[in-house]
Amino acid sequence: MKVEPWKGLNEHPGKNRFLASLNYSYGLLQIQIEYSKLDVSYVVMFRSPTYFKAMDEGDLLKFQSQFSHPIFVDSFIFEAFDTELINYCHSEKLEMLDKTKYRHFIIATDDDYIDVVTYDDLPTLAVIDL
Repeated sequence: MKVEPWKGLNEHPGKNRFLASLNYSYGLLQIQIEYSKLDVSYVVMFRSPTYFKAMDEGDLLKFQSQFSHPIFVDSFIFEAFDTELINYCHSEKLEMLDKTKYRHFIIATDDDYIDVVTYDDLPTLAVIDL
């Protein structure tokens, strides 16, 4: 598995981030990330995600332990490639959809992380001044 900061985000603020809200309604997943030392908030939106799961700090540390160095320090949104979660979503659809169109995103804060798998869709990002 390979994980890297998502290329769709121009700036990658680092630490002191927290999950301000997570909302799923009518097929729209909205995740709001705030930084304790910045006057902005980031809202990441996914239209009709195939799969999502929010996990806590223990799960974050367990996932991080797979790698030889910290990977979630440079940003808050990452893309993971060639993951078991993509394989799982592909098999759940009876392998009828094109596997290369699945995208696995990870939203990480200092205490939480959220796995999101989409099919042929990129997240939409909004910056809000606080």
